[in-house]
Amino acid sequence: MLAVRSLSVSLPKKPYKTLLQNISFDLACGEKLAVLGANGAGKSTLLRCISGELTTYQGTICLANKPLTQWQPMIKARHLAVMPQSVVLSFPFRVDQVVAMGRAPYADEEQTRDWQQQAMQMTDVWHLRLRSYSSLSGGEQQRVQLARVFVQIWHDQQQPVAPDRCLLLDECTSALDPAHQYSLMAQVSRIANEGVAVLAVMHDMGLAASWADRVLILKQGSVMAYGDVHLLHDHQVLAQAYDLPSDLAQRYARWHQSEFA
Repeated sequence: MLAVRSLSVSLPKKPYKTLLQNISFDLACGEKLAVLGANGAGKSTLLRCISGELTTYQGTICLANKPLTQWQPMIKARHLAVMPQSVVLSFPFRVDQVVAMGRAPYADEEQTRDWQQQAMQMTDVWHLRLRSYSSLSGGEQQRVQLARVFVQIWHDQQQPVAPDRCLLLDECTSALDPAHQYSLMAQVSRIANEGVAVLAVMHDMGLAASWADRVLILKQGSVMAYGDVHLLHDHQVLAQAYDLPSDLAQRYARWHQSEFA
C-alpha cells in the first residue's frame, strides 16, 4: 500500500541540516507499523512527507503503486487519511460537524450520518456530538479527530473499508488516559483487520509493543532499526535509540516483553 524509497530531507538554510537520510520501508494492506524514536529523530518530518504536507524531499513515496506526486488531492484524500497530533479550529464547529468533514472528499456528508454515528460510538464521543469542538479537552478532541479519519476511509455500504486505504496517525493517544489509549488503538486494529494500512507515530513504547506488527525506529533522521515488534524487547536497541542507561533499557525491555505477552 505504501512504499518509501531513499527518502531524504534537508534544510537549505545555513548551517546545512539533514532531517531525514535515506529512509526506506514498505507498509502492506492490513499492517500496523509504529514509528518510534527520541525527540528530534525525524518522526514528524517523515509523516509530513507521506501526508503530502512536505514536498521538498529527495527519493520516492508511492501510494498504492502510484507516486504520491501524481495523485489528485481529492482522490488522494479518499485513500489516505491523516490525523495530526492536534487540530485547532477557528470556527465554533460542533463535534458532529467536525466528524462529518471526513466525508468531504466524497461530498456525501448528509447521506452517511449512520457511519458518522458509528465512528463516534467507536471512539466514545457520540455523547459529545452537539458540543462545541473547542470546548473539549485535548483527549476528547483527539477522539473526535480519530472518528473523522475513520469515516474518511470508509468506502461504501457493501464494503465499509476498501483494501486500498492508508491511515496516518501522529501521536493520536498523547492526551488520552490509559483506558482510552488501549481502547482507541483496539479500534484502530479493528480497522487494520479490514485491510487498512496503518502507520502510527508513537512515543509510548509499551503501547507500541502491544499494538504494532512491525516497528521503524529512527535516530537522528536515519533508520536505526526496522523489523518485528520484538525489537522492543531488545534492551540494546532501546539503549541506542533513546540513549538510555543499560539498566533502565533492560527494565523497559522486560516490561515491553510482559506487555506483549
